[in-house]
Amino acid sequence: MGQINLTQVTKSFGDVNVIPPLDLNINDGEFTVFVGPSGCGKSTLLRLIAGLEDITSGKIEIDGQDATELPPAKRGLAMVFQSYALYPHMSVRKNIAFPMKMAGMDEAEQKKRIEAAAKALNLTDHLDRRPRQSL
Repeated sequence: MGQINLTQVTKSFGDVNVIPPLDLNINDGEFTVFVGPSGCGKSTLLRLIAGLEDITSGKIEIDGQDATELPPAKRGLAMVFQSYALYPHMSVRKNIAFPMKMAGMDEAEQKKRIEAAAKALNLTDHLDRRPRQSL
């Protein structure tokens, strides 16, 4: 992934302003977390960035390209939903690799990214287990 820039991004549902004007810059290699109470707009913001929801106004750039009107499949992003679904017949490693494999990423890059994600999430020792296997 590269850089994500939001410029004056807003989202309203009718008269309800869910995301007030927001400027946000996430640089390559940064790990960003959105924290707040239920209903404050965290998931909506992620859906805007991923292209799963249209913004009301503003601009979204990904790696310097205007992605405001790009469909989700063209943004080169992935997102894990709060209610996620894992393939129970696949190992943790294969579940992480699946979207990269579908995108045609070469295996060496997949391995590099899987190892980095596992390390960041403290999952390295669990990569070869299946989702329902006990720790």
